[in-house]
Amino acid sequence: MADLSAILSKQNGSIHTDLIFIAEAPGRFGAGRTGIPFHGDRSGDNFELLLDHAGLSRKDIFITNAVLCNPLKDGNNRRPTSKEIANCSPFLQNLLDLVAPRVVSTVGGVGLDAVNRLLGTRYKLADVIAKPLPVGEFILFPLYHPSPRVIHTRRSLLQQKKDFKKLMRTLSSAKS
Repeated sequence: MADLSAILSKQNGSIHTDLIFIAEAPGRFGAGRTGIPFHGDRSGDNFELLLDHAGLSRKDIFITNAVLCNPLKDGNNRRPTSKEIANCSPFLQNLLDLVAPRVVSTVGGVGLDAVNRLLGTRYKLADVIAKPLPVGEFILFPLYHPSPRVIHTRRSLLQQKKDFKKLMRTLSSAKS
C-alpha cells in the first residue's frame, strides 16, 4: 500500500472537536475517489443522513480511518490486514493525541480493532455496540458501519439513527 495516497487532509474535519469517528479505510467509490471520508458512495450517503439526524455537521467532527489508504484486491475494496492496521496505528495515535477528543466513535469492526490495538483492549463490536465505554482520556462509543450491506443484514437504518442519538447524549454528557 506504500504506493497509494493516504486520505488525510482538512477535508477530514475540524481538529478542534470533541468527537472523532474512526472507520475502516477509504472506500474506492467514496474517499478513495473524492478525498473526503464517508463521501461520494452509498456508505457516505448513509453516514451523512445519520449525522443530519443527530444534528451534526462535518464541520463539528473529525473523520478518519484505521487504515489511511484504500486497500484493494483485484480492483475492489478489501478488509485491511492486521499488518496494515498496525502500520497505520502510530498515525492514529498521533491524531488522537493532537485532537484529544472527549468521545471516539468507531464505525465498524476494523475501526474498533484499531482502537483496541492502541488501548490494549479486546472489545467485540457485537458486545459493545452503542455503549459508552470510558477508557482513560476519552469515551469510546462503537457503532456499526453504515454500508448498505450492514444496514440490510446487521443494523437497520432506524436502529443506527437511534445509536447516533445515543452518541449525541454521550457527547453532551462528556462535555459537562
